[in-house]
Amino acid sequence: MSKKKSDNCEICGKDLIYATKQEDYRDLYCEFCKKSFRTNIYCTDSHYICDLCHSKGPIDIIEKICEETNIKDPFQLADLIMKHPNFKVYGPEHHVLTPAVILTALRNNDIKKPDGSEIKLFDIKEAIRRASKIPGGWCGFYGSCGAGMGSGVAISVFTGATPSTDYPRTLANQLTSRSLNKIADNLEHCCKRSVRLSIIETIKFLREKFNIDLDYKFINCTFSSINSKCEKEKCPVF
Repeated sequence: MSKKKSDNCEICGKDLIYATKQEDYRDLYCEFCKKSFRTNIYCTDSHYICDLCHSKGPIDIIEKICEETNIKDPFQLADLIMKHPNFKVYGPEHHVLTPAVILTALRNNDIKKPDGSEIKLFDIKEAIRRASKIPGGWCGFYGSCGAGMGSGVAISVFTGATPSTDYPRTLANQLTSRSLNKIADNLEHCCKRSVRLSIIETIKFLREKFNIDLDYKFINCTFSSINSKCEKEKCPVF
C-alpha cells in the first residue's frame, strides 16, 4: 500500500499534523490574529492558522460574488469562486460555499421558497453565517463533512426550518444525510469533491421534493493539478 500524501502548511509548505491523542494537542498562536488556541492541527514547524483567519478572505469572496452574480448554474458558480486566487485547496470556506451557491442559483433562477416568498440576499448571508460556524477538520474529527452539512443548511434556509418545525427540519436532515453518504467514498478527502457531490445531491433532492429542475452543465474538475492528493480516475467528479 502506497503512503498517503500529507496536507501542507500554508505558511511554510511543510506537512500538516492532525493530532488524535491528548498529549499531542498544543497551545499555539494563530499566525495571523496572534490569538492563542488549543489545537490539534498544526505543521511540523508548529505553524497554526485559526478557522476565522483561514476563512475570512474566502468567505468575503463568496459573499461578494453571490451578491453580484447572475449565474444560474450552481456548478459554474462554485467553480468561479473556487478559482479565485485567494480561495484555498482545502478549508472550512468550502462549508460555506455549498449553501451559498445553492441558494444563489435558486434566486437567480427565480425559484420561490415553498411559502411563496423570494430568496433574498439576507437568506444567502444567513446560510453563510450558519455554515461558517462549522470548523475545519469536521469531516474526520466529528464524522460529518461541513460541505455536506452545508447542503442541509441551504434546505433549512429555503424551507424556513427551525428545531420545532417537523417536516422542514426533516428535509434538512434528509439532504445532509444523503450528501454525507456520497462523501463517505473511501477516498482521500477533497473539499472540492465534497462541494460538487453535495450540489449533485441537492439538485436531485429539489427535483424529488419540490419539483424544481435547475438547469446546469456538469463541468469536469479543473483543480487536480493543484491538489497533490487528487484521486484522479477514482474520483466520481474528476
